[in-house]
Amino acid sequence: EIEAQGGRDQARGLVNERRKLLHQLIQHDYTAYVRAATALGGLVDRNDLPNVQDIPYEGRTRKQPQKVDISLLGKSRALDRAAYDAELFPSCSLPNVTYTESLLDKALLSIFRKLVEKETGFQSEKEGILGLLEQGREYLLRPGQTAEAQNRMVYNTLAGLLTPVMPPFYKVFMSGIIAGKQLGPWPWAAWLTSFVTPTFFGFLVGPSRPNRRKDGQLGGLVVEKCKFLQESGCKSLCVNQCKLPAQQFFAQELGLSLTVTPNFETQECQWSFGEHPVDVAKDPRIPRGCLTECPTREVLVSMRESRSCV
Repeated sequence: EIEAQGGRDQARGLVNERRKLLHQLIQHDYTAYVRAATALGGLVDRNDLPNVQDIPYEGRTRKQPQKVDISLLGKSRALDRAAYDAELFPSCSLPNVTYTESLLDKALLSIFRKLVEKETGFQSEKEGILGLLEQGREYLLRPGQTAEAQNRMVYNTLAGLLTPVMPPFYKVFMSGIIAGKQLGPWPWAAWLTSFVTPTFFGFLVGPSRPNRRKDGQLGGLVVEKCKFLQESGCKSLCVNQCKLPAQQFFAQELGLSLTVTPNFETQECQWSFGEHPVDVAKDPRIPRGCLTECPTREVLVSMRESRSCV
C-alpha cells in the first residue's frame, strides 16, 4: 500500500527492517520465531521468511486421516497390527507443480537413472522422474527388502554421480579434512554448499533456494515443492531413498553433517548443512503412518503385505 502511494523506498526499508528482525529472532529463539511467523500468516510472502520448515502453509486444506482396513491384509499376514492400526497422515492437498527441466537436469537425471539401474538391475520404460520412481518403487517392494538396503543403494548411486574425484576435493576445501584429520568444516562450507546445491540437485527435487537453518545461520536450503515427493506421493521413498542416504553420504563421504527435513503437508523440504540430524524414529516431523494417497501402500495392501511404510 505504501509502495502504491509512491513510497517505494520507504516500503523497501520497512521490508528490510522486518527481514532483519526475523533474522535476529530466529537466532535468539527459534520457538518464538515460529510463533511470530505463524501469526503473520499470509501478510508476509513465504519466500521472504528466513526458515519455513515449521511454519503452517496459509490456505493449505488438511484432509481427514483415514484408517487402514487391516482385514484386507488377512489375519495370518497382519504381523505388525500397530503399524496398520495407526492413522494415515493426510497427503498434500496443494496443487501439483509442473516442472521445467534444463539440459543439465535432463543429463543428470539420465546418468542417475543408469546408476540406479546398475545398483538394482531394474530398468523402467517410463521417461524422466516417473521412470526413476518406478525403479525405486520396484526395489522397495522386493520381498525381504529393508530400509538399510535402500539407503545403501542410493548412497552408492550418489557416490557414482559425484565420481571418485569430487569427495576428496570437497573434504579438503569444505570439510577441512587433511591427511586424515578433520580441522573443519571451514566457516564457508555450509553456506557455500547451500548456494551451489540447487544447480546440481534440481533434477531430483525441483527448484530450491538458500535460506537459514533453525539456528538462524546461513547454510540452509529450502526445496519449494519437492519433485521427488510430489510425483511419488510416498513417505517411504522420500525417507529411505532420499533423506537418509543423503544425510549419510554427506556425513560419511563429504565430512559435513546434514539434516533433511521433508514437510509432507506442503511437500517443501528443508536441507540444513552443518546441522546434525536426529534419529528418524524420534523425529516428530516424520509421521508414523503412511500418506493417505500413497500408491506404494496400495500395492502393499494388494500384496497382503504387512510391512510398515518406513
